[in-house]
Amino acid sequence: MKIKVQPEDFIVEELLDLPITRTGKYTLLKLTKRYWNTLDAIDYVARELKLQKEFFSRAGLKDRYSMSIQYLSYNGSIFKPLFVKNLSLEPVGKINTPLRTSHLRGNSFKIMIRDLDQGNIEMIKKNLTEIRRSGMPNYFDDQRFGSARHKQGFIAKLLVKGHYQGALKLLLCYPHPEDSKPVKTFKKYCQDNWGSWNKCYEFAPRIYRLLILSLIENPKDIRSAFKRIDRELLNLFLLAYQSYLFNETLRAMIEDKCPEKFVINYGLGIMTFCTNLPKNCRLNEIKIPMLNHKTSLDDMSGEYIRKILIQEGVEQKDFALQKMRFREVQFKTFMRPAMFSVDELFHDEPEPDDKYPDRFKMGVQFILPPGSYATLVLKRIMFRSPTG
Repeated sequence: MKIKVQPEDFIVEELLDLPITRTGKYTLLKLTKRYWNTLDAIDYVARELKLQKEFFSRAGLKDRYSMSIQYLSYNGSIFKPLFVKNLSLEPVGKINTPLRTSHLRGNSFKIMIRDLDQGNIEMIKKNLTEIRRSGMPNYFDDQRFGSARHKQGFIAKLLVKGHYQGALKLLLCYPHPEDSKPVKTFKKYCQDNWGSWNKCYEFAPRIYRLLILSLIENPKDIRSAFKRIDRELLNLFLLAYQSYLFNETLRAMIEDKCPEKFVINYGLGIMTFCTNLPKNCRLNEIKIPMLNHKTSLDDMSGEYIRKILIQEGVEQKDFALQKMRFREVQFKTFMRPAMFSVDELFHDEPEPDDKYPDRFKMGVQFILPPGSYATLVLKRIMFRSPTG
């Protein structure tokens, strides 16, 4: 079974919920792309149109391995569309507020699963029935953890513990799969020439240059160097660690409350799923907090979070990052549902696969709430039980 054989096999479109006008302050833009992640696409568009990157806002992030249709807002007017290879940007209208996550009603997906035999097809149909019946645990999937895919740990965890040099080494010396070739070359050079910041600067991609300049000026002041990193990137590092703690909390709760369960591997370990969600377990009613130093741990998930913090060797108070003295970068707390429903879940009839001779392909469509992962749904759809 294979997915994402080509970008058109994985199509995602944002569904917005906000009024479009002719006279608003902000331009609403439709961004259609493949082979671009969202942040790189915004960076490119801003340079190409000679606009300030900070004036763009978005509702969500989409990775590069898909055909994605998403929306941006720009503080000002953009009249002409932009068309380049694998990317287009088209004005849609005007809105009265910058685009935010709260404007996202959900995401619609059309996905092709390839290289199937008859047994795979029956298994997928069975799994679709179980998903409709029990819903899905709301884990963060691998895309959330790009900064930790090297399996060396979390930059944010080291910041929480005050290990700034260790955090800097994770940032500069360990590439992950989504890094571009120049970034991988730069990180390998930093690994081999640690501390030779003048030499490292010669290889530094633009996003790392201010950081390296800070280290050239004052190599012992690593905290100040971190403040020269792009704010959005730093906040993504924090979100990655929060998301891992959420996943571990949810996994512990499912293992405790679901007698019929199984596990699926992902980049940071395992995720536990329920085969049948017990009616009295209340998981579909529960929300789990994204942790910061002020998060209350008095609800049902609190006892699980406390145990996980002990396992991690961190204390909740340290999530304040007080020693960083960096107000623009902080752990933000919010509640995330433990479970979600997969709406309008359908499958097409299987047909001969044009990419794999003597095999079949089958399309699936569904709508997910904001923040839930289609790749997680696909892991569940394509799960093969060891017992058959």
